[in-house]
Amino acid sequence: MYQKEEIIKEEIILQAQKLFKQFGLKKTTMDEIAVACGKGKSTLYYYFKSKEEVFDAVISKELTSLRKVVNQEVVKQNKLKDKLQAYFITFHQETIHKINLYRILKQEIKVQLASQSRFNNILEFETNYVNALIDNGIDNGELTGIEKDNSNWFSELLVIAFLGIVKHSVSKDDEFDSNELFKVAEVFISRLII
Repeated sequence: MYQKEEIIKEEIILQAQKLFKQFGLKKTTMDEIAVACGKGKSTLYYYFKSKEEVFDAVISKELTSLRKVVNQEVVKQNKLKDKLQAYFITFHQETIHKINLYRILKQEIKVQLASQSRFNNILEFETNYVNALIDNGIDNGELTGIEKDNSNWFSELLVIAFLGIVKHSVSKDDEFDSNELFKVAEVFISRLII
């Protein structure tokens, strides 16, 4: 029974994802999601309390997918410099691939507490991920001048700076230049890892 419920929940998320990308959060209704899934509205409310909760599940699915791709690229690298570059570039490129959904987030999620909570969750996860890379680099002697006691603070600053770049890229209306990203990543990470 549990597996069947998970399949139904995933179908709801998948159909909602398509609708949110096409129409946005405000214009998508629970009725439309139910129709797209071929389920009754009561079925949706069995799994999700509100449209915003469905949207949170969609964002969570997107982030899980993004993190999987990022990790696949990071683990291919041997050195901390290369791992951080792979993280920086892949995270950014995958975010740009999902740009419509992130623009929806930017434009339509105006409730400060909800968006702050989402940001804090993303910040915590990404900081922990980068911190593991930094700690490993300290252990391997690739990163000097930073004590392990300060690595979490250092990692959080890196992630905040990086997320600022991602936010800037998502909010720009003109075409994104991936060659510039590679250049910036090379210079930034090279200067960081001496």
